[in-house]
Amino acid sequence: MQVEELKADILTRPQAAAFIGVCQNTFDKLDIPRTKVRSRVFYKREVLLLWLDQQTEKGKGKKK
Repeated sequence: MQVEELKADILTRPQAAAFIGVCQNTFDKLDIPRTKVRSRVFYKREVLLLWLDQQTEKGKGKKK
């Protein structure tokens, strides 16, 4: 298995922000679980997807 394949599910802060579609400043304000190895911070793709699912609101649409 190649390093690129192993790292495909581990994202840096800029990659994670882009993955969920927000700028890095907005991303920093969100309470998203992260993995820290010494001074480096990583985000798991599966955790980001789970976090996005948890943010889904139901019944908040405007009625016409």
